[in-house]
Amino acid sequence: MACVHMAALAANLPGLALATKALIAPLLIVVVLSALPRRQPTARWLTLALVLAFLNDVVPGFTPWSHGLDPLLFMLALAVYAITLAPHWVRELDGLHLLLAIPYGGVVIGLFLACAGGAGPLLPLLVVYAIVLAAVAFLSAGVNPLTWIGGTLLLFSSSVLGMSWFLPGAWIPQSDLWVMGSYLTGQALLVLGILRTVSARRWAPEPAGASLVIVEG
Repeated sequence: MACVHMAALAANLPGLALATKALIAPLLIVVVLSALPRRQPTARWLTLALVLAFLNDVVPGFTPWSHGLDPLLFMLALAVYAITLAPHWVRELDGLHLLLAIPYGGVVIGLFLACAGGAGPLLPLLVVYAIVLAAVAFLSAGVNPLTWIGGTLLLFSSSVLGMSWFLPGAWIPQSDLWVMGSYLTGQALLVLGILRTVSARRWAPEPAGASLVIVEG
């Protein structure tokens, strides 16, 4: 579906591009609900993030008057991804994961400084957007390689998208293809990486160890 969407963008077929884009998040929701029990917190958070991503994908296309919702919906989706990643990041915490804050923080700070001048009244939204984006990139890097790559691609996609929102005059050749290609791939890898770490933990053998049994007579 993602390949069809990218082909539709490249061929300048907006109707097909919008229709295929609207199907991607629901397909990922089906994958999540097929892989995890619905009562599990990770399944609920992932589903919520994908619902928000779905709304971000389709609302502007079907309701042109609502373009101002783009940054807000996408920011909310990123915030829910950060909440989903946080407990898995804590379980895998080590020194290398903490060092990853430096390059990701540098990218986000650079994006903020570049866009702050053109944000105008949207500056508070830009601040929150930058913080949430940094959190997702940082947390995703500390779970497993799939989430690491996925989070990095989302950082790239969101940076290009943020420039189009907050930096007047910013122009990148074929930006739609770059944004959507990295966004769709990044989101899929992020979701699959989270599912993989949850599945691996579920089937991990219990640690062997001595146990003390007290028998009362």
